[in-house]
Amino acid sequence: ATIQELQKATGVAAPRLQTLVTALAAVGALRRSGAGRYTPSPNAARYLVRSSRQFYGDYLRMQIGRQFYQHMGGLPEVMKTGKAVDYATLFSDPAEADLYTRAQHNGSLATARQLCKWVDFSGMGSMLDIGGGSGAFSIVICQKNPAMRAVVLEFPEVCKSAAAFVNAEPREVAERITYVPGSCLDPWPAELGSGHDAVLISYVSESVPAPAVPELYKAAFQRLKPGGVLIVHSFMVDDSLDGPELGALWSLQHVAVNAEGLGLAPGAVSQMMRGAGFAEVSHRDMIGGMTKLVLGRRPA
Repeated sequence: ATIQELQKATGVAAPRLQTLVTALAAVGALRRSGAGRYTPSPNAARYLVRSSRQFYGDYLRMQIGRQFYQHMGGLPEVMKTGKAVDYATLFSDPAEADLYTRAQHNGSLATARQLCKWVDFSGMGSMLDIGGGSGAFSIVICQKNPAMRAVVLEFPEVCKSAAAFVNAEPREVAERITYVPGSCLDPWPAELGSGHDAVLISYVSESVPAPAVPELYKAAFQRLKPGGVLIVHSFMVDDSLDGPELGALWSLQHVAVNAEGLGLAPGAVSQMMRGAGFAEVSHRDMIGGMTKLVLGRRPA
């Protein structure tokens, strides 16, 4: 589109639209041809166009733009005092819980599909999904594995929002996903069951106070059957602690909503998993430059 076509489509005829489009071209989100026509960059088309299977636009627009970004102005004070909003407080507000859950869903669906390429869920019958949000990971895993049943532990208000996503699935998928209201920081309720084939802890280890992280892995160990697998997926930096840039910046912005949290790296996560009793611990990149996957198995 030309700038004139963009002005017509957006209803913004003022020069500020050209200023915005120029900035987007400068950072590589748009490309400008010699004839003055703008097209999305490959990454913008992949992640910011709603029809893409890897669409993350809701996550960026709603969760980052409307929830997290506003807290960054308070980062200097949080660094000095350690006082910041926490997830329990944030998600006690039904509107905030709903916004967060809706924002996370599409992006998590895409990541869940990628997870299924690296973890073999075939032959598994049950999984715990700790802090599973909208249920996106459980939905995709149950879609691809007809024998799988998933139990999701989440804050009560998130459970209410997530019901809409689960109930929108075909009955044969929805009836295999169960929500249990609660917090992973409290003793895990008996309703979660035990003897599971897998425990998934995605985007949670970086969202709780640092001392709670190894306790999560110990609790997971107790709920797995011998030979069961713990799957930890989180925003992480490299063990060298000098990058990658996106993982490091995401971890920094998260300080503003989790002041006592831990900036994660795979070596430290692996060590905590081994300390909880897991063996065969391994790790790999997931979302390039941002998240990593760490796997451990409860000895048979």
